[in-house]
Amino acid sequence: MSAEDFLVDAATRRQIMIQRASRGLFRELEGILEELRDDLVAQINQAGTDFQRSRLGVLITSIDGILAGKTQQLSEGMLERLQEFVGDELDFQKATLDQVLQVETTVPAPEAVLNAATTQPTKIVIGNTTQSLTVQQMVDVFARGQSKELKNTISAGFIAGDTPDQIARRVSQKIAGRTRAQARTVVQTATNHMAGVARAEFAKENEDRIGGEKFIATLDARTTPACSGLDGNIYDIGSGPTPPLHYNCRSIRVAVPREGSVLSGLEGERPAVNADGTVTQVSSKKTFSGWLREQPADFQREFFRKYQNGEAKYELFQQGGLDAKDFIDNDGVEISLQELREQNPLAWQRATPAD
Repeated sequence: MSAEDFLVDAATRRQIMIQRASRGLFRELEGILEELRDDLVAQINQAGTDFQRSRLGVLITSIDGILAGKTQQLSEGMLERLQEFVGDELDFQKATLDQVLQVETTVPAPEAVLNAATTQPTKIVIGNTTQSLTVQQMVDVFARGQSKELKNTISAGFIAGDTPDQIARRVSQKIAGRTRAQARTVVQTATNHMAGVARAEFAKENEDRIGGEKFIATLDARTTPACSGLDGNIYDIGSGPTPPLHYNCRSIRVAVPREGSVLSGLEGERPAVNADGTVTQVSSKKTFSGWLREQPADFQREFFRKYQNGEAKYELFQQGGLDAKDFIDNDGVEISLQELREQNPLAWQRATPAD
């Protein structure tokens, strides 16, 4: 339906803006990490070159206080800015949907949406496990991990007899590298989560006009197997996998209007980053699998290296005729090779012909 195409087009463009907004938000908060580095370096240098191991516990306690204080600043600063963002997302949803629906939409109470955005957890896949985390819990997980790494770096340095300058340099490098990268990931994931909850709450408020939500993944090489396999699926409001599915997830769910509730004459596209790096606009109806089949074979093979038994799954995609959606279940969990063989015997035969 053309109205659906228009909404996919608008939503994918909006998602690009959201990613840029998350980067801008991180730049605003980055000064807190610089303050953390300066405070830790100062504390380390105060220990002096004649530092005794017996005083290590006192030093670590003071460092704990610095880490806790800066983490709280980061959390409070991020949530304060994201509160404003939730209101902007609701405004965008109304402005966009009102262009395609015959009846004007209703905006849910911003306070209720904000409460849902901060208290509802999102399911994040971390390795082989799935964790349900609120925005605050994302920050807490980040804080615990970084606190442990930084304290271990400092403790190991003093125990080994390194100079304060050497230890301070390693701490500075760690904050500028791993800590900074992980903090940016938390900000981006939290921003996408807040936007996703706002969209979901808007859809619930207008269920008489919105019949479901369509999962839309990004058409480029960085998309994960889970998101690529869910691309194009339509779910009832409030059910099914909801982005972000993992840290740095860029997928979204887009409202699907009920039949008979839309205006006509609207069309849309979605952006795609091809194998050669060029950005093109393709039909909003094109799925991830359809786009991937248009890319060179070496690009496809490289993409399937993300999968378990990626080479075999590449052959099932290329020769067996399976789509990206066939490699994951309804929750976005990758299906094993044995299960694929049992579920798709003909595809397996085509991909592995007899000698």
